[in-house]
Amino acid sequence: MYSISMSCLGNYGRFGNQLFQYAFAKSYAMKNGYELQIPKDWIGRALFDIADPELRDSFAATGLDQRIEDQHSIDLHGFYQHQDFLNIMDSDTVRSFFKFKDVWVDMFPKVKPYYIACHLRRGDYVNNPNYACVHEDSYLRAVEKYGYSLDDIIFVGEEIKQPNDTRNYSSDKSFHGNIDFLYDFFLLLNADVLFRSNSTFGWWGSFLSKNKTFSPIIQGRQGEVAYDIEFVEGNHPCHQEIDNRHSDLKL
Repeated sequence: MYSISMSCLGNYGRFGNQLFQYAFAKSYAMKNGYELQIPKDWIGRALFDIADPELRDSFAATGLDQRIEDQHSIDLHGFYQHQDFLNIMDSDTVRSFFKFKDVWVDMFPKVKPYYIACHLRRGDYVNNPNYACVHEDSYLRAVEKYGYSLDDIIFVGEEIKQPNDTRNYSSDKSFHGNIDFLYDFFLLLNADVLFRSNSTFGWWGSFLSKNKTFSPIIQGRQGEVAYDIEFVEGNHPCHQEIDNRHSDLKL
């Protein structure tokens, strides 16, 4: 059997970016009947039922986000967030790649019988000319616009400490690394309604769930904290292009 590898997996971007990278690599390997080799310590091995072999061969790296077709014995190198890459993927198959192990599902049960998750992306978006920070006021306005109650909102974000989140996940012996972000991710997955951020983390939080999602339209608003962003129903409408990549895609 021919093989391909993705030695950069885990090094390009954070969790949402890495899911795009693995989704493309695995889909490309399956389409062509290739074996996929990935790093031993990639976070996905701890979270999902992934059985791909560890890196074994030293293949030549492709160019960054290089378009490939029927090529083997290569080391995939890139973010793989352009629509051209997603076109080879099947939605249900990709969802099957990222089925969380029971230990994580049991660790992060739904926090309320019904709630609306509003995902705020700050961090590296603040004062970054390539990204827009969607202010809380935009979420509140959108929640009311679509007929939901503000009382049902849970704001989710890496700078927001949830009152019932007391576990020190980083000390869990089953995973060697920081998994604090998982609490936030499961808040998105388990929400009944999601008003997501303009981020890959928010995109996957919608894609891997069954919730009703609303997405921000942020074209032309990069580099600012935006108080008047409109949201539309669906997990795809934004299409913010940065360095030949997209932050919101259709799959």
